[in-house]
Parts: sequence; C-alpha cells; structure tokens
Amino acid sequence: MPSTPRRLGLRLQLALFYLALSIPALLLIEQATLGVQFQRCLTELDDGRVQRVLTAEAAALDAARLRGIAQTEVEQRLRRFVLELERPRESLGTRAAYVLLELAPHPFAVRVTPEPDHESGTDGMVHRRWQAPLPSSGDWLLLELRVPSPWDLLRRPLSFEWPIAVAFLTLFLIGSTWFLRRRVLMRIARIEAAARAWARGDFAPHLVDRSGDELGELAADLNRMAADLKALFATRAQLATLEERRRLARDLHDTVKQKVFALSLQLAAARESGGDGERLQLRLHEAGALVEEIQRELADQLRELREDAGAAEDLVPALQRRLEDFARRSGLAVDLHLPPQLNLAPAHTESLLRIVDEALANCWRHSGARRVGVRVRRAQRRVRLVIEDDGRGTARQSTQGMGIANMRQRAIGLPAGSFVIGAGATAGTRIEVEFEQGDA
Repeated sequence: MPSTPRRLGLRLQLALFYLALSIPALLLIEQATLGVQFQRCLTELDDGRVQRVLTAEAAALDAARLRGIAQTEVEQRLRRFVLELERPRESLGTRAAYVLLELAPHPFAVRVTPEPDHESGTDGMVHRRWQAPLPSSGDWLLLELRVPSPWDLLRRPLSFEWPIAVAFLTLFLIGSTWFLRRRVLMRIARIEAAARAWARGDFAPHLVDRSGDELGELAADLNRMAADLKALFATRAQLATLEERRRLARDLHDTVKQKVFALSLQLAAARESGGDGERLQLRLHEAGALVEEIQRELADQLRELREDAGAAEDLVPALQRRLEDFARRSGLAVDLHLPPQLNLAPAHTESLLRIVDEALANCWRHSGARRVGVRVRRAQRRVRLVIEDDGRGTARQSTQGMGIANMRQRAIGLPAGSFVIGAGATAGTRIEVEFEQGDA
C-alpha cells in the first residue's frame, strides 16, 4: 500500500508559528513600550522642569552678554546647552527622556529670537516650545523639541536592536526544535509504532518511557491498556471457542441425535416385523431416509462452519416437510395451522426448526401422546409458534434436561424472543415461542 504524503511536520509547523507570531509580537512590544515611555517623557517635560532649566540658562546667557562675550561664544554656549539636554538624566532629572534619542538624533534645538514664537507645528511631528526672556537685550531664548511620533517608526528602517532580537529568535527556534524532536516527537513516534502494532493484534511492543512527565504517564497508561486488551482478546477467544462448542453440541443434539433416535426406532420395528416382508421393506426404507437426513444434517453443519448464512428462507415448506415425516414415522396425528408464507432470516428459520424437532421428539419419546398440534401465527411483526400435545405432560415436568434448555436458549436468542412451557388444554405439554420477525 503506497504511503500517503506527510503534511507539514510539527517542527516545520513550530518554526512557521514562531516566525508568524514572534516577529509581529516583537515589533508591537517594542513600539508599545516606546510609546508608553514617550508619553511618560512628555508628562515629565511638561511639569515645569524644562522651563526652570531654560530660565536659568537664559539668566546666565544674559549675564555673559552683558560682559561682552562674542557671538561665537554665545553659539558655543547654546550648543553645549543642547548637548546637556540630550543627557536628560543629569540635566532634566528624568530617565524617560532617553526615548527622545530613539526618535531623533537631535531632538532639541535652541536659538535666540527677537520676540516670542507662538507658532505650532503642522508637519505631523510632536512639538514642544519653552521660552525665557533675555532682559538686557529684549530678546528671547527659545528651546524647541521636535520629534516624530513613536508609531511613525513602523514606516522607518528597523532599529539596531532588531538584529539582536532576530538572533535571539533564531536561537530560541533552534532550541525549541531540538527539544520538540528529542522530548516530544521521538516519543510520540514510538507511541504511534506501538499503537499500530496493537491495532494489528501484535501486543509484543512495550513502551519504555521512565520520565515522569505527561508523555511518560501516557506511555504507562497505554502499556496497561495494551495488557488489558491482550487479556480481553484472549478471554474473548476462549469465550468464542466455548460458545461455538456449545452451539455445535446444541445443534447435534437437536438434529443428529433426534434422527439417530428415530433411526433406532425404525430398526427396532424392522426387527419385530417377523415374516412380513412388506412391513420390513417399509421400515428399512424409512431407516434409509433417516440415514440420508443424518448425512444431510451433518453436511449442513459442516457448511455452516465454512460460510455465512445466505438470503431469507421461507419457514412454511421446511416445517411442513418435517411434520409430515414425523407423522409418518411416529404414527401420531399432527394438526397443522400455518400461514401461506413466512420469510425469515436463515438463522431464525434454523432456530424454529430445531425447536420444533426437539418438541416433537420429546412428545414421541416421553409423553405417550396420540395427537400433537403445531400452529404458527403472525400479527404485524410478531410471530408466535405453539406446539401442544395430549400426552402425560412429562416434558414440562422435567425442565432441567438439555433439550428444554436448548429450546429456551434458541427462543430467547431470537429478536425480542420468549419461551414458555406449561400445561396444555388436555393436561399435556404446551410450548409457546414468540419473537419479532424483523427484516429478513
């Protein structure tokens, strides 16, 4: 049988899962962290600390200008002031302002303007302005913060941390794949191989897994299950063998044994015929017919052992032949009341015929009856078989024999079957079997 192509293995699925989940997750976590820190930074910058630093710098710059410093020195002083602001922990007393350098290489700009600047940014950038006066000249010292929004970084090249994150993800993926292969996939493969062998009825494989994790516990549970299944199959095989032996014993008792009993009666009658040649030939003819029936019964038994039952069978013709043979051989009067046709499953037909054979044999052998009645009625899907004789009732008084037990077992084995044995209308024996016809 050609093997079906294997779909994506768990290792490849795991790798694709990590790639599909981790990269967007890392990106979102980085941007979310940056956004939270950026908002915290703006909150701290708006609490007045920048304005205080700017006012102090404006006072120092104004004093220096009064001393007559050159313009180049003013520009150097302003550049130094910006550099100090780019170290926010020392200059502004905040650790959140480091995110500003993530957003722009030089987030702060400072200049001297002749008048206050009240314009707001319209370029989509985040703006903050702080101003302090220079009293000696009437100018203003203007400090401006201008950075992009943290979420704008999604449209820009990745930051320098990303190679580190990708390298970590690669190592994590390799380690996870190794762990999955060594600790999960190989153990599952052993479980799968053992399960396939158990499904074929081979219980020799035994899972050896001494770890105390979930797969180890599963292997131990499966080993116990395999042992239980092995014991169950052995028990079922023994029960099937015993059941088949009981069935064969029941069939031989209800068929061959009854025919052999009838054969012995015919041979005894032949021996007692004396010089009556016609009577002797009649008994020998009946004996020959019984031998043929015994052979046929044995052949049927052997055929049942080799093949399954066939299509539906009509009970009525087979039952009529049995009753006619019984009346001819036993000399008893038989009253028949049968429907025109009654198609049953072969197994059900066989069970009813065996019940009739046993009941007639008991009537002939034990009851001393002169007449026996056999009636079969069908009402909707229920079928009732009644066998009643006018004998001494010996059969119903001995309910422990194998024949009665066989009849009862065959009757209750029919669909919704029941078996009742009791007194008849003339103190003889009455047997009732009722069951549901079902689909033949």
